[in-house]
Amino acid sequence: MNGIFFEEFLEMIESDYGSELVEGIIIDFDGIGIFDSHYDYPYAQFDELMNLVGHVVRRSVSDLKKCFGEYLFSRLVILYRPEFAGNSDIFEFLEHLEKLIHDRIQTYFPSVSIKNFSSQRVSDNTFQVTYQTKSEHIDLAIGLFMGCQKFFNEELLLNTEFLPNKNSIVKFTLSKNQVLI
Repeated sequence: MNGIFFEEFLEMIESDYGSELVEGIIIDFDGIGIFDSHYDYPYAQFDELMNLVGHVVRRSVSDLKKCFGEYLFSRLVILYRPEFAGNSDIFEFLEHLEKLIHDRIQTYFPSVSIKNFSSQRVSDNTFQVTYQTKSEHIDLAIGLFMGCQKFFNEELLLNTEFLPNKNSIVKFTLSKNQVLI
């Protein structure tokens, strides 16, 4: 997992809980403690950091990952503003997401691979995104969708479904006129 995720997560925690808490976490963390945005770290190390933070702030890891996903989306909007311009709603943005991921994200983070990613507008009110992932990444993805919803000021219902016998393929179905939880 790219170091920028560690840096952004710690910045979110600092913003929410203060720099003293982050300093204490870095001291207590058995991992490296200082992260370089250009370096890749084992995902297990990110989970370890999440577990430590969850214990200290008394929040579930699932909740922390969703909050981080939402925060991360807001940061991506700031860092890569031009990629978000010109989209009038979530579905229009998601239609361009596949190209954005493969063209732009790969430029910035060549070591990142998003396998089997696809998106499809099913109807005016329904959109589906599928990609290959591990179950522990689902909450982060849900948080990213929550951040997307907040950015476009739209209310959606999000359904998450693992496709059986499809090598960890997950399908997200977003429906308008409902509330995203």
